Amino acid sequence: MDVKKLQKRLNVLLGIVILIFVVLTISLSTLQIVKGNEYEKLAEENRIRLIPITAPRGVFKDRYGRELVNNRPSFTVSYMSVKTEEFEQEEVFEILRNILEIPLYTEVSNQTYTVDKDKKIILSKLPIVDRNGNAKIDIADISITDSGTGKPVLPSKVDFATGTVTLDKPPNTQVLVSYNYDTLKNKLQSRDYKPVRLKTDVDFQTVAEIEERRLPGVVIEVEPLRNYIYGSTASHVFGYVGEISQEELAAAKDNGYRPGDLIGKMGLEKVLESYLKGTDGGQQVEVTASGKPIKVLGQKEPIPGHLINLTLDIKLQQIAENKLREQLIKLQTDKYKPFPNAKRGAVVAINIKTGEVLAMASVPDFDPNMFARGITQKEWEEISKNPLNPMVNLAISGTFPPGSIFKMVTATAALEEKVTNERELVRDTGVYWTILPKKCWKAGGHGLVNIEKAIAESCNIYFYEMGRRLGIDNIEKYARMYGLGEITGIELPGEKAGNVASREYKKNTFSSSQDKIWYPAETLDASIGQGYHSFTPIQIADYIAAIANEGIWMKPHLIKSIVDADGNVVLEKNPEIGGRLDISNKTYEIIKNGMRGVTLPGGTAYGVFADFPISVAGKTGTAEWDLRKDPHGWFVAFAPYEDPEIAVAVFIEQAGSGGTTGGPVARAIFEEYFHLTNENNNNEDYLVQP
Repeated sequence: MDVKKLQKRLNVLLGIVILIFVVLTISLSTLQIVKGNEYEKLAEENRIRLIPITAPRGVFKDRYGRELVNNRPSFTVSYMSVKTEEFEQEEVFEILRNILEIPLYTEVSNQTYTVDKDKKIILSKLPIVDRNGNAKIDIADISITDSGTGKPVLPSKVDFATGTVTLDKPPNTQVLVSYNYDTLKNKLQSRDYKPVRLKTDVDFQTVAEIEERRLPGVVIEVEPLRNYIYGSTASHVFGYVGEISQEELAAAKDNGYRPGDLIGKMGLEKVLESYLKGTDGGQQVEVTASGKPIKVLGQKEPIPGHLINLTLDIKLQQIAENKLREQLIKLQTDKYKPFPNAKRGAVVAINIKTGEVLAMASVPDFDPNMFARGITQKEWEEISKNPLNPMVNLAISGTFPPGSIFKMVTATAALEEKVTNERELVRDTGVYWTILPKKCWKAGGHGLVNIEKAIAESCNIYFYEMGRRLGIDNIEKYARMYGLGEITGIELPGEKAGNVASREYKKNTFSSSQDKIWYPAETLDASIGQGYHSFTPIQIADYIAAIANEGIWMKPHLIKSIVDADGNVVLEKNPEIGGRLDISNKTYEIIKNGMRGVTLPGGTAYGVFADFPISVAGKTGTAEWDLRKDPHGWFVAFAPYEDPEIAVAVFIEQAGSGGTTGGPVARAIFEEYFHLTNENNNNEDYLVQP
């Protein structure tokens, strides 16, 4: 063989070897030097995982230190990413769906989206699954409607990986989108190596079934679960916790939340979330290739959330709720005059001198434990589709005409504006003829009445005359002085302001020029709490407290103090004046005397308080709101009359007169507050726990 040719071949071969060596050297250098730390980290993460330890949420206690909401241990099934083949992972998911009863897909119906500047919307839930049953995922699996026109909208493009939908619609167009998404995989969108909760409060049998299968990536954790000790009691005050949404997670990603965490959704649970959450701990755990823990390498203990001391008295709260329910059933089933639609009501009891809310009831209510453990679709439908709206806190969010309990406002205005005095007598013949015929509730009338008797016997004719003399502007002025038509600032979301009848209200509400005019007859209605007035029970309780306190009302509050895990008081609520009325003591003396007469012989609530040992001042109210339906019933009161401590407002929807309906509820609250019943019982023995 030619030596030169051989040498040439050897040189080529040597060059190839050198090139391979250079490539290998560069690749190895890249792995060890350039990306060494990155790959080392990845390798370590395959072996060592950081398992979060959920901090217990803060505890709620009542004013006497009794626990109302705490945490109990529960099993949680979680999943964390492990290196397995896709078909193996799908097998695990299928098993988990069956054992944990996780539906294959969840339906999203008419979810509202706004088209952005790029003519796109991004769906909140992924991955999208087949909706129309054609065994493939395409544009037909997403239904979009223009919310303005109601016409269908066909997407021009859909990126199913990111959920980005491009629409031929101008920016800011609102659309309604319906589609289905994979329930389990939606929970697992996070790509980190931390466990993602799939189901909480799992029973031991289910845990054993999962453990014996040794499923890769599946972790059983023991975690604190929110426990509402008294079930539905004070549910509107506490609210509830639920699984954090993707939107909430994105907003709170820097605050230690992870997918599947529980977060406050309503009530104090939502308002005080930053105090209640606590700081999660963690374990550094060595795991197998399938994600099973081998040993704990290190641990950081969680820090519990803060203790919340409330102003509520749980015994008073239970009595308010139970007596209110009892009255509702009694009204619905009365043998002689039933009120079948008396199905909702609210009670507020406050400390007159401090503004502390002692009880706040709203019926119907709900059990927040359902949300803590994971509410089922059936349970949610029962609540959300209930026409009585059990999730609405009527005490702060329900606005209703006040009826005759408003008459003390008119009385205040009449005395202060000097259009009458305590000696003037007005003749009530049963019909008021000055502007147009207006009837008194009592056939034949009350005869000659002064202002005190007019309050005690709730004489409409007297207050029609005072309303005529005052005019609507003065009535509005004094109503606002009492804080009516304004939110009280209670530490709960969703409080409504209500409305004071006024010329301005009609101008802003009605479109027709004729309807914008204020008519004298409407002033007569406003003077007895009818017409356009609409207030919340907590506003009414404040208003009664202001009368009892002779012109000073305290800002209502539910929180006494907040204490951290080390016992440090981080927040303490002191009594705060909510309003001060420049009203003479003489005026309040007259009005309070009239209210005292309500519970004395001849008064509209004498039958309820005839034998009551504590002096009570009250007022009944029958609020007409729809001539085709029964009127609402109100009863308000404070006690003791001589040195007021507690004010109570009771509202019952479509209950007729308030004296015989709300009066017994107020009496039961007073009996407990003044320790007139169960005096020999231990405090804790009386408490009813589920």
